This record gives sequence, structure tokens and C-alpha cells, in this order.
Amino acid sequence: MKPSRLAITFLSCFVFTTFCLQWWQRAAYPFELWIILALLGSIAIVGLVDEQMRTFCAYACAMLLGIALACIAVSWSTHRPSLSTVDWYARGQTVTLHGIIADEPDRRPPSIRYTLAVQSLTESGSAAKQVSGRVIITDATGWPERAYGDEVTARGSLTLPGDINGFRYDQYLSISGINAVMMRSHIESDGENRGNIVFGALFWLKQHFETRLNRLFPEPHASLAAGLLTGSRRGIPTHLSESFMRSGLTHIVAISGFNITIVITIVLGMLFWLPLKWRLIPAAAAIVAFTIFVGASASVVRAAIMGILGLFAITAGRRSDVRLAILWTAFFMLFLNPKHLWYDGSFQLSFAAVIGLSELSPLIKPLLTRLPNILGIRESLEATISAQLSAMPLGILLFGNLSLISPLANILVAPAIPIAMLLCALAGLTSYLAFPLGQLLAFAGWAVLQWIILIAESCARIPFASLHFEQASMVLILMYYMGLVSVVILKNRTEYQGIRMKE
Repeated sequence: MKPSRLAITFLSCFVFTTFCLQWWQRAAYPFELWIILALLGSIAIVGLVDEQMRTFCAYACAMLLGIALACIAVSWSTHRPSLSTVDWYARGQTVTLHGIIADEPDRRPPSIRYTLAVQSLTESGSAAKQVSGRVIITDATGWPERAYGDEVTARGSLTLPGDINGFRYDQYLSISGINAVMMRSHIESDGENRGNIVFGALFWLKQHFETRLNRLFPEPHASLAAGLLTGSRRGIPTHLSESFMRSGLTHIVAISGFNITIVITIVLGMLFWLPLKWRLIPAAAAIVAFTIFVGASASVVRAAIMGILGLFAITAGRRSDVRLAILWTAFFMLFLNPKHLWYDGSFQLSFAAVIGLSELSPLIKPLLTRLPNILGIRESLEATISAQLSAMPLGILLFGNLSLISPLANILVAPAIPIAMLLCALAGLTSYLAFPLGQLLAFAGWAVLQWIILIAESCARIPFASLHFEQASMVLILMYYMGLVSVVILKNRTEYQGIRMKE
């Protein structure tokens, strides 16, 4: 009875139970459920005394603990409207909200969306009520701009979020604890700098750096540079976004664990002359610096954690350690917010990609030994194929799109990504000291960005570059993953038998 196997049993049971509870969310689960879990747990603990039953009872205790903690996490995260929460009053009537802007503004010209942490609510003809909760308020004029930490008063129609063309907007917002929206609002400022000083400085730095990129690069290159460096995709033209989607390159302009992992792999390849343990230090430092630079929002921090997991998956010698690291990360993240597992597509894809890096990279590596590893091409391709094999069916289920040209497009683009990021970052930073020198570096960055755009548009124009599915078959996707798991198990068993025979 290995402790690692008990841990895997506990963690797997927790994740599986959390996944199933999305169809049975309760702020408080029935008292009978806790009685049953307590009785079964007591029986399992007593059974530990018997040597013959000890192993079975230990695994039973691990499973029951996983189920109990999953129920606790879900009950804590389940929102229950009440007179003291803002969504209780979201019935379409006009109200006045007072609160503080609690997140980075979402600028989508000509409008701007703000996340308001509500402190009080006033209905027509009534006194102000002390309420709590978060609301998305939209300023249709976009001017004057408000910033994170500003104290504001917003007046408009308060409603509950609903579906948008089949997209469950309410579920997506619930991940961030947002349960109401005010689509068109009149906003007045009441004060400034009421938020966290550190986050306020980071958001300010990110906004001003994006403004600097807009001065150095023309469009769509400026928006692409911002996408690579800060994850912002708001200015990328629709036709270019579609080209990225058809060619399977959307991940390069979205800060995700998948994207960070691919970039890390390239960095490791470019530092090939250093010992592996020395290459890990600058790679991890780059993740931390990048996370701080782009604002350290919850999604970016999560992406950074996924990237570090991917780094661990690529370089770790024992795959069992990698599996435990992935499961423990999932446990802590889901215990804090189980809705990531249910409604957060980027979280799901990131974990699928990291699992692919851990389990499929050893299978892909022997097939690529003849490829040159200039600028980390071989390692980046290995990471790309492994991640996409595990994440592709999930992506089809979430977005209904499958890019057949993606492997080729990623091979051609992969070496250019770190070069583009480096040149664009240097151009932006240097321009603060000497703008002409920043422009000179921007010319070189423009050429690399143009290569990425050219590859995306050329690959997207190839017939049958991507396939669109109106409704993905859950049965086929499950069969695909069962087949993938079978291949991994068979490969691991073969390796284990080979090691035993040598011994």
C-alpha cells in the first residue's frame, strides 16, 4: 500500500465527485448524506485494524474523504440569492448601484465593461440598501474612462445574465462571482484609488504598455503583439481571428497554460548548451516575471501554474510524480472554486494539454528523433502534438472546430513566437528611453509578426484546413479518450515489463 497510490485515489475521487456535482449543486447538502459518509468512514477506520482488510479500508477512507471534501467545496461555492445580495433585485427595473471597480476594465471600443463590487443599491422611491455581490456594468460611451479601484455610482436596468447565441453567459460569469449585469448604465465617479495598490499599479502598467505598442506598430500587428505579450485580443480584426482559428494558432494570442508551456519548451530548446537543471531556472523565472508584467489576474496566475506544471511534466524523470503534481494542483484550485471544472473552457483545455505533455510526450519523442532541434523546433513540436492530441477532442466539444492544418502551422510559427515576443517587448521598453531606438526594434518585430500573420492566413486558405461541427458526438469523444488511455496504459505496461526483465 503505497502512499502515492492512496493520494491518487483520494485526489481522483475528489475531482470525479466535483465533476458529477455540477448537476447537483447545493448550498447545503442533506443531513442524511453526511450521516451515510460518517458511518461508512467509521466502518472503514475500524477495518484498518484487520491486516487482511487494511488495504481495502485505506482506499475506502481515501475515497470517502475525497467525496466529503468535494461536497464541502461545492456547497461553499454555490450562490444563494438573498435580500442582502445584489442579484435578488435583478428583475429588469432601474436601480442605482454604488461600489468600487474590482477588476481590470474590459475595453471593447466604443464601450467599456467594468466589474463593480457593489456596496449599496437604491430602488426608485426607496432608501439605499446595503448589499453585496459583483455586477458587470457597461458604459456604452466609453468616456471618460474609469480605472481599477475607482469608487463609482451606476444607474441603469439591472438584469440576470442569460444565454448569448447558445453560450451560457451566466455560468461563465459565475466563475468570477458575478451574478447580475447592467448592460447600459450611466456612471459617475465618486473617488479614486480605493483598490489594492499592487494590482492597481500592475493594471496601469499593462494598459500603458499596450498603448505604447499601438504607437510603435500598425494594425493588426499592434494587436497581435499585445496578444502575445499581455493576452489581449480585443483589437485583432475578425478576419485575422478566423484565420488563427482555422489554422489552429488561436492559443498563441491567449494567455493559457498551453501557450506558456509551448513557449517554455522553445526557451529550453534555445538554451540547449546549458544543463537541464540550469535551464529550468530561467524558464521558471520567465513565467513569474511574465505573470507579474501582465497584471497577475486570476486567469493569468492559473495559466502560469499550468505552465510550471507543463515544465515539470516535460523535464521530470518520474511520471508518477508528475501525475501527483497535476492532481494536487487540480485539488487546490477546484477546492477554492469548483466552477472552473464545470464552466471554464480554458481551465479544462489547459489541464488536458498538461496531461498530454505528461503522458504522451514519451510516445511522441521517438517519432521525432530525426528532426533537427534548431531553436527548439523538435521539442516545441513534441509539446504541440502531445498537447493537441489530448486537448483536441475537448476543443471540438467546446467550440465545434477542428484544425487539420494545425501541426504544420505550429511548426512554421513556433520558432517565431519567442523572437516576436522578445523584439516586441524590447521595442516597447526601449521606446520609453529612446523612442527612435524603440521604432528601430519595432521594425524587426514587425517582420516577425508579419511572418506569423502570413502563415496563419496562408494555412487558413488551404481547402479543408479546418472542420466545423454543429454538434460534437459525446460517444465518439469518449471512445477517443478511452483509446488514448489504452495506448498509454499499454505503453507503460510494456516499459514496466522491460525493466523487470532487465532486473
